[in-house]
Amino acid sequence: MRITLQNLTKRFGETVAVDDLSVTFPSGKLTAILGPSGCGKTTTLNLISGIVPVSEGKVFFDDKNVTALPPEGRGIGLVFQNYALYPHMTVLQNICFPMEMKKTPKKERLARAGKLGELVHITSLMNRKPAELSGGQQQRVAIARALAKKPDVLLLDEPLSNLDAKLRVEMREEIRRIQRESKITTVFVTHDQEEASSIADEIILLKDGVLQQQDSPRRLYDEPASLFVADFLGTPTINQLTGIIRGGGVLLDGSNITIPLPMDENLPEGLAVILAIRAESIIARPEALDFRASVIERYSFGKDELIRFYVGCEQEMRGYVPSEINIQEGEDLPIALQKKGVFLFDAESGARYA
Repeated sequence: MRITLQNLTKRFGETVAVDDLSVTFPSGKLTAILGPSGCGKTTTLNLISGIVPVSEGKVFFDDKNVTALPPEGRGIGLVFQNYALYPHMTVLQNICFPMEMKKTPKKERLARAGKLGELVHITSLMNRKPAELSGGQQQRVAIARALAKKPDVLLLDEPLSNLDAKLRVEMREEIRRIQRESKITTVFVTHDQEEASSIADEIILLKDGVLQQQDSPRRLYDEPASLFVADFLGTPTINQLTGIIRGGGVLLDGSNITIPLPMDENLPEGLAVILAIRAESIIARPEALDFRASVIERYSFGKDELIRFYVGCEQEMRGYVPSEINIQEGEDLPIALQKKGVFLFDAESGARYA
């Protein structure tokens, strides 16, 4: 089931939560809606589900306009942040409940509940009640219940936010497995970029209700359309050096350091820009250096070291270097930059030049 949002807008009084959003969620794929708090992620999900009415625009499931349909008429399965299981029912009864509401024969209900129990790995828990389950087990039950009525679309709103870190990793892998096995079109809302990148086929990144970029996790990281996208993705966050265009390079603020431009296009002299550099794009002690930097401190991360250093007098950067390179705090370190992971943005608009 392909989902298409066409010029979708949602207003709450004077607040525009979703602003003229036009995107397509591909059929049979897992698409994550990602963005900071208040960017319109959950509102977009609620517009797809029909829980919240649209202010303007249309929602299509394949070629069918479902904009005016209530949630029960859209063929969707919903999993909320708090799972919303019925506490007085067993796991089996929770899974069967949506089918019972559709007057599905008991024999068919039990057979499908059994298959769903196998799919989400909760066969041994069918006679327990929600209070007897862990958070991860409750989530599995909620997914099974959402799939029970054979929906065309599965919608998940921050389903991992109540789990501890280890369980979150396990459960996002499980959600990916369940989605692939069921081949159901799935929309997954999260504010966690690592979570989205690890399981999604595509990511829709929002800011203030406006689409910033829709792409695969890899392309979103490697080819950000704007400074916001580059800054939102990646740990540690991307380095941002401010400066101006001078003599075919970027003259960094607070220094006499000029770094060659990562592009062939001529930009006007004096243009204020931001040179954004991924931490892994740093090369320490290269044969041909781009600039020198003063090491402030270093941290160990397994096979790599993360160093923090001054570029000039005012600006700081972080970069990864192999642990076998002996780098001391206070050292004047020669640095070069790889071509990959280095971007140039307009300082005012955040638009990308290169």
